[in-house]
Amino acid sequence: MLIGRTRTGKSTIKALLVDPTKIPDEMMLKSGTREPLFESFHSLQNNIVFNIIDTPGLFERGPKDEMTIRDNETILKTISMCVNMEITKFHVICFCMSLTSGINQEDIKSLELLVDFLGKELSDNSCLIITHCESKTKEQLNALRKELVEDMFFKNIASFFKLGIFFSGSLNRDDYNHGNENLLDQFVTISEYREELIKLFTSEIKTYPICKMLFNRSSHVADIQKQREKEANERTEEQQRLIDQLTTIQANDQAQVKEIVQRYRESVRREEKARAESKYYLDSYENLLRYVEKKTND
Repeated sequence: MLIGRTRTGKSTIKALLVDPTKIPDEMMLKSGTREPLFESFHSLQNNIVFNIIDTPGLFERGPKDEMTIRDNETILKTISMCVNMEITKFHVICFCMSLTSGINQEDIKSLELLVDFLGKELSDNSCLIITHCESKTKEQLNALRKELVEDMFFKNIASFFKLGIFFSGSLNRDDYNHGNENLLDQFVTISEYREELIKLFTSEIKTYPICKMLFNRSSHVADIQKQREKEANERTEEQQRLIDQLTTIQANDQAQVKEIVQRYRESVRREEKARAESKYYLDSYENLLRYVEKKTND
């Protein structure tokens, strides 16, 4: 499974495994992957069928609450797709990261959130793939790996990726359009990346059951649901306090009345939002538990 933020080259990794000569499409402002995608391809060299799951971007910029709901939906959609296609285990989970402009603290933070979001139990099946490295030399890769491991932000989660750090890339479209000679060097480089990834994907690794991930997610979802319900109840209590204030102030104190009314309306808005999110997470939690129970009985 390939996961990571938008525009980190997840779909390009898929293309690299199938055909290293493929030229990526023109760079667009929006990500091409909007829903979880499942694809299979057959490696004649290894006589193995690869099943690859490409997820939409996770942990993009935006309000924290909206981001959490969106990411939770993405994970649930991905798991649901796997269930529908009778995929019961993950072999390798690839966390994808682009370092085209150096180590970015925001990217590292996204990785930390993903690790926490999916559960540290995935560690034995997880690797990190650094993308857009088609023009890097071996010396540059070694320096990049060393810099990353020693980075004050990344070193806190470096041990999570027990399968190691890998690299990926693709033939550069601009170089292709201009007929640049360095395309040959790029092809040699990405072919080596491809061999390393195929070697990883065909190695003997104990698979990670999806139902186990579901159990971890159900606990996480239940915790968030309780937080939202608690917040909604706090807003209800706040509204009662504001009503009590309105009954004690002078009616001619228009400024104070206006302020309390505004605070009351904002409190109602936040309560409605919290209760809507609480219902969403409660429904998600119950659906997850039903699935876990079904898989346990099976």
